[in-house]
Amino acid sequence: MGRNSAHILVACVAALVGLGLTMLASVGAFSPDNRGQTLFFLQRQGLWLVVGTGICVGLSRCDAKSILKYAGWIFGIATVMVAMSIIPGVGKSVKGSARWIPLGPFAVQPSEILKLATVVLAAGWVKWKGPKMKNAWDGLILPFLILALPVLLLVKQPDLGSAAFVMAAAAIVLFVGGAPIFPLVIMGILALVGVGFVAVSMPERMDRIVAFMNPEAHRQGGGYQVTQALIALGSGGVRGVGLGQSIQKMFYLPEAHTDFIFPIVGEELGLFATLGVVIVFLILTLCGGFIAGHANDLPAMALGMGATALVGMQAVANLAVVTGLLPPKGVGLPFISYGGSNLVLCLGAVGILLSLHREAKYPVEARSRRLVGAAK
Repeated sequence: MGRNSAHILVACVAALVGLGLTMLASVGAFSPDNRGQTLFFLQRQGLWLVVGTGICVGLSRCDAKSILKYAGWIFGIATVMVAMSIIPGVGKSVKGSARWIPLGPFAVQPSEILKLATVVLAAGWVKWKGPKMKNAWDGLILPFLILALPVLLLVKQPDLGSAAFVMAAAAIVLFVGGAPIFPLVIMGILALVGVGFVAVSMPERMDRIVAFMNPEAHRQGGGYQVTQALIALGSGGVRGVGLGQSIQKMFYLPEAHTDFIFPIVGEELGLFATLGVVIVFLILTLCGGFIAGHANDLPAMALGMGATALVGMQAVANLAVVTGLLPPKGVGLPFISYGGSNLVLCLGAVGILLSLHREAKYPVEARSRRLVGAAK
């Protein structure tokens, strides 16, 4: 794969973004949230794409040492932004969740920024602690104590999904950085139990879990979205009903432009398109892992693995939700679903991978340089 890994990575991202813009143009006309504008979501996503591309390019020109140097500041700013989102009059609440900070006609979701900031902080921690990462206190307990505040703020919003992603991303980076696996597994189990306890203590979340266990019995209630999503996927068949011809997007499937855009892809473009999306995400993840695996040092490798995991985990979670394999949770499909903050997050992760690729040491190239030197 070598130097071509960056080209493949960029091609995968471009394909997913292109599909996302196409589907937003198709779905946007029928969404009750489009403010009366047929291309509202397409135009907004296009503007966020410009911002995200700029951040991606900027990060790709920075080396890992420069990024990790400011890890504490990046994480601190992201935590403050999450705290601001739950302050009445500062943050914006939608459907009972205070997750956004309005900026003029736009709104930023700080939890998305926090996900990437957590990866950067955890990789910076790996660099700072070095050999001490093998110790459970230095390698696991202390960094998770630092994460406790922003995670509790996310629970307060409430946004249990983002809280879980933050902890999972940190765990992956710390594991790559050398943290002991047995204490990590124990802490992971405790974290899952804690998130589960919080979820069942919230009536709305509990209703979702009950509906997930038997969606057919709750198809007019908590299982409605998943039922309609499966109908959309089944209606498309192998070839699809045609671009723009979806029936489910016409007010039958809620959030068709965000969390549940994948079923509309299946309905309009068919099985081959949905399988193509899955394959592209798989290739993208493999490219990210390959680039991270050839990073200059362990902290850089941990940073790359975390950036790759952020995109990969969200893709898996979204696909699992819309196919009924996980309880419904507000997580979009990277690069495709409408959501400016998530698009910027994912493009930022790609920028970090491109930065690592630029500095990577590939064995084939090393041998080529030796051969050239011998010839001289």
